[in-house]
Amino acid sequence: MAEENQQIEISLGKILKEKRQNLKMEISEISSYLRIKPNDIQAIENDDIGSISKGLYVQGMIIAYAKFLKIDQKITEEKIKFLPIKSNVENKKHLLLHIGENTEITPSKDSFFNFLLISILLFLVLLSIFNSRENKNGLITNQNLILELGGSDF
Repeated sequence: MAEENQQIEISLGKILKEKRQNLKMEISEISSYLRIKPNDIQAIENDDIGSISKGLYVQGMIIAYAKFLKIDQKITEEKIKFLPIKSNVENKKHLLLHIGENTEITPSKDSFFNFLLISILLFLVLLSIFNSRENKNGLITNQNLILELGGSDF
């Protein structure tokens, strides 16, 4: 019974670190293979989850690291439950709250509609100016075609 309690108290970071050391692997080897920063691997091993640069991917990093070391998936899943990891939903809610709070950077629907309407009107005005300044003698009309072919006026 005492041994079971001792196993429960061992953190996932310590399990990962001991397994890596038993396999005589360096953090740099794991880092290059898994493409995880060495500092993040050290943070996982030291149970310092808050210092990991990309907090959104912590759970995936840990699972990939544990699979690489061939640690039983059930143990990994059990231990992850006790880690202070924010879920993706919490991170997205946090992001959405911050965007909504700063209304100066979020354009209103009315301003976007007004911009679109003004852009269309400006395009139409510029198009009509271009068409009015175009050389009208260069256009082929019935009368110009007859004159070019050498015919006489009717």
